[in-house]
Amino acid sequence: MRHRTKTHLLTEEQIDALLERAEVGRLGTFSQDGYPYIVPMHFVYFNQKIYMHGLPVGQKIDNIKFNCNVCFEIDEMLSLLYKDVQNPCDVNTEFNSIVVQGQASIVEDFDEKQDALLKVIEKFTPHLIHNEMPEKMIQGTAVIRIDITQCVGRYYK
Repeated sequence: MRHRTKTHLLTEEQIDALLERAEVGRLGTFSQDGYPYIVPMHFVYFNQKIYMHGLPVGQKIDNIKFNCNVCFEIDEMLSLLYKDVQNPCDVNTEFNSIVVQGQASIVEDFDEKQDALLKVIEKFTPHLIHNEMPEKMIQGTAVIRIDITQCVGRYYK
């Protein structure tokens, strides 16, 4: 297999497009016991940040409070490349992927939380965008923001 780390990089525009269209990413955090913890999360990407929402308690919240350094991964498998391949070891995959490193924080600002939750509704349930979100629900929902420090996108075709 050829080393393609530097030769198959997504452009910034391709990275932005994948971050906007992908529905699920994997959030990687550090546990106090030293083990990594990875959880799939629905997310939105806007203002060059990644936002996720969920319950205000749990392991991912505890881990972020312990260590704000996180990793976030997105991938899409487009197809298996096996046409005219005789050896199973020569089958390859057409894919796009992104690995983000950054600092996660729990959003406390009400307006930022509301904006992020509206973006979630717009992306996943656009038919409900005009329904009012009760203030109590906004306050009771944890919104996690990742401020991106490094982002690398790769592809293979």
